Amino acid sequence: MSTTFADLHISAPLLHVLRERNMEKPTPVQEQAIPLILEGRDALVESPTGTGKTYAYLLPILSKVNPEQKDVQALVLAPTHELVMQIAQEADRLLAGQELAVLPIIGGVDVKRQVERLKKMKPVLVVATPGRLLELLEQRKLKVHEVKTVVVDEADRMLDAGFGKPVGEVMKRTLRDTQRLLFSATLPAGVIGASQAFTKDPVVIRAAAPEGAAGVAHMYLVSDPRKKVDTLRRLLRLVNVRSSIVFVNQIEKVDEIVSKLNFHHLPCRLLHRDATKEERALTLRQFREGVFPVLITTDVSARGIDIPEVECIVHYDPAPDADTYVHRSGRTGRMGRAGLVFSIISSQERFIVQKFSKQTGLPIDEKVMSHGALEDPRPYQKAPGAKPRTGGAPKSKPEAARPAKDANRVHKKGGFGTK
Repeated sequence: MSTTFADLHISAPLLHVLRERNMEKPTPVQEQAIPLILEGRDALVESPTGTGKTYAYLLPILSKVNPEQKDVQALVLAPTHELVMQIAQEADRLLAGQELAVLPIIGGVDVKRQVERLKKMKPVLVVATPGRLLELLEQRKLKVHEVKTVVVDEADRMLDAGFGKPVGEVMKRTLRDTQRLLFSATLPAGVIGASQAFTKDPVVIRAAAPEGAAGVAHMYLVSDPRKKVDTLRRLLRLVNVRSSIVFVNQIEKVDEIVSKLNFHHLPCRLLHRDATKEERALTLRQFREGVFPVLITTDVSARGIDIPEVECIVHYDPAPDADTYVHRSGRTGRMGRAGLVFSIISSQERFIVQKFSKQTGLPIDEKVMSHGALEDPRPYQKAPGAKPRTGGAPKSKPEAARPAKDANRVHKKGGFGTK
């Protein structure tokens, strides 16, 4: 018999909300993490992006909240404004009908207004970026003596050189017996080692993707570096999906990509870390709503963004490491949906993709674009003693060339069309 959320002892109000949303069965990470969190154990949780990690900690945390106690009882730390707002919105949805408040706290917003909202709302849960939260703690504007649980989301980034110090300072200001939870798509040894400074006998959970997931096809295309933009354009035309995210390593390259794609009637926008909070929010909202089909971004800008319907990821530049490859690729195929992941590389960069495949255990297959299809390159490679090919490329499309479940959707209205 399969496990349900009711079997996990989630509180009745939360179960009601889950049933209204037709959510009955937990994902593997939820099934493994929720009981341990309800027990009060510290935990380090690794699960692929898009497998339900947010609910894996929100459901038990909100189930344990004392509605009679109008103090901050839980903290969630996240690296970006967008992720903070997403987590807070999900918590608000779960608390629908209950007189319990959630407050997002981010930098770039007037501190006085945030302090006023703290006093007025009396939130039981605060979701925050670590820098601004630490600022409020140092000013004694936020009390954490009643905090029972602290969650560090995107832990592999939050414990690096940029965020590690403020995260550590926040931990020092909570009580010694406060529950500490770290969640991430990847938990490298360095993160596990760094967490020992503030966790107590943590359970390590490494959860898999849900069974029956449609799967994500990982592929790469070899391109002349001078023709990469044209390769990208042809690829986006070929897959013809409603939403794609293109990752670049250097923001300086983006202007050329944006101008050429727009010139060829492939509307796209840039998600830029230097844009204002309002501009970034507008770009993400319009992308979610399908106003434009291609979002171009760097890793910093896109970290933690949850857009469930993204069908295609393109690594225009190779990811700097295997963990980043996993995070980027995890923007598609969320919650068991099908998805496509492509890397566009030079012939000299093949070793990078092969290394990622070995380190992640993901098969990443080379493909070529020919006659409107993604095909295996082997027919084009002349074997010793083989006769020259005289015919065209085979036109059959391999199954991996399109998401398994949604292949019939990509040519419907809302795609790129045939220009």
